[in-house]
Amino acid sequence: MKPYALPADARITVAFVRDEDMRALNRRYRKKDRTTDVLAFGQSVGRAKGERAARQLTRDADGELDVGDIVISAAQAQRQAKRRKRPLVREIAFLAAHGALHLLGFEDETPAGYREMVRLGTAATADAVAASRG
Repeated sequence: MKPYALPADARITVAFVRDEDMRALNRRYRKKDRTTDVLAFGQSVGRAKGERAARQLTRDADGELDVGDIVISAAQAQRQAKRRKRPLVREIAFLAAHGALHLLGFEDETPAGYREMVRLGTAATADAVAASRG
């Protein structure tokens, strides 16, 4: 995520899980007993977001910069791609970008935060798709 000044060696892990597993994670960590499309688990960055959040990330004892983990429900991504009439790869790219934004302190719990994350996620997805066509 170049605009946020993450070092080149920063690591984000992405995992794809079944709906049942996503539902269990969502229930455990968000107290919502339903599946969701994406969850992100990372370092605490307080109220900082973007580049300010990236500067707060710390390296582990081995010098690794593990930003966090993004978990995507493959089945939910498939349903959303179909409903939104877009390729599955584009939906997954959007969800990965959305998760990465969460790791950098962005939130979508308010209407304004949601709109900001959709805008940033859509832009990141477009950049990623353009780069893949390179």
